[in-house]
Amino acid sequence: MTGKPVLGEVIEGAPMSQEAVLAFLVATQESPAMLAQYNGRNLAQLVFHAKNDGFSFSAEDVADVVGKLEANVILVKDRDNFDGTSRLWKTMWGVRHLEYLVQHVVARHTREELQSLVMKVKRQ
Repeated sequence: MTGKPVLGEVIEGAPMSQEAVLAFLVATQESPAMLAQYNGRNLAQLVFHAKNDGFSFSAEDVADVVGKLEANVILVKDRDNFDGTSRLWKTMWGVRHLEYLVQHVVARHTREELQSLVMKVKRQ
């Protein structure tokens, strides 16, 4: 893939695999073609094909990073309860999961916030 952001230089100390998840999500956000390429894949397929494209991470890494990003949107940005009444959960209906993540979760964060949250994943 071309246009892959180099976040590893910015997120010093974060696990490489979690950096790779974040780099993958940012690259997917910035490339409609990449989103279209990955959007229909399940998690196992996404992890496999992402590795072939230079993003090496596991399903567990995805869960760690995405969970932190979703929690930040719900609890910090929206100040909602972390339950089924959250405004964020309602945005996932009718769209594929990757599209939801890119358009409704990643898009709600600045680059600095994304980097900071990945660092918090490492510390926990």
